[in-house]
Amino acid sequence: MSTTEKTVTTDYHAMADYLEHLLTRQRDRLGVYDIDGACAVADETAALAEELTQRGILNDPEFVEQRKRLQQQYREICLIIADQRQEVSDKMQQIRKGIKVLGGYAGK
Repeated sequence: MSTTEKTVTTDYHAMADYLEHLLTRQRDRLGVYDIDGACAVADETAALAEELTQRGILNDPEFVEQRKRLQQQYREICLIIADQRQEVSDKMQQIRKGIKVLGGYAGK
């Protein structure tokens, strides 16, 4: 392996490591309902993930374990978002019921 190939491989490992770090930050931001912070991290995450995907880096056998970890992090983020979406939906239903009740009292 040439020095150039070794540097490129190291750079890809660094990129994949940084993607993993960003996903952890995004998950943490979502966990404390910091949607703005999570969206800011998501923008950076998307660009990095796109580059790694276009180059097919994570399909390389040496990235198998890291790819699995990244996929798991994406699943966790999706679950957090789905859970929060459900919470918002439940709150909206409670608000609508409250408005109906108040409307009923106002009409009497």
